[in-house]
Amino acid sequence: MKIKYTLLLIAAAAFAFSACSEKKPSKDIIAKKTVRKAPAAPVKMQDYDHRDAVEWQGKQYTVSISRRADTSLPMITDDTGNKYYDNKITVRVTRPDGTVFFDKTFGKADFSSVISEKYMKKSALLGIVVDHTDDSSLVLAASVGAPDVLSDDYVPLLITLSCMGDISIEKDTRAELEVEE
Repeated sequence: MKIKYTLLLIAAAAFAFSACSEKKPSKDIIAKKTVRKAPAAPVKMQDYDHRDAVEWQGKQYTVSISRRADTSLPMITDDTGNKYYDNKITVRVTRPDGTVFFDKTFGKADFSSVISEKYMKKSALLGIVVDHTDDSSLVLAASVGAPDVLSDDYVPLLITLSCMGDISIEKDTRAELEVEE
């Protein structure tokens, strides 16, 4: 039994000495491999088709509005590097007898007279809707702005269509006037 305790004591001492010994430094260099993120595919805004019946000059007109992403236009890159397609929006106004009174496809460039070139480069044509009618014109509200759906950065615009088929475009300042009052 004495031999057993002696062997056990020797084994414990050997274990204690080996546990306290200095580890040899490794000459291996371990570095994390950087994984490059694949660039995200360009984002398209959802297609949009809408028809409105409007009373104008005592008659019922139909306004059809259709938005589509236009892959032939230069892509828009926002401040975070995300890429977006710009849009084209077609507005068609049909008379009560079914004939077409007005038919135009709008692009962002149609609004370059009222929006700065710097803003145009980072913006997309977002939408066009019927705003109101009066005796001589049909007024559409349009917006050009950041294509990110979470952004509220846009410029409100008005497209005025005369009863002769002429259009004029201006910034919509009505919201600014309401805030000042």
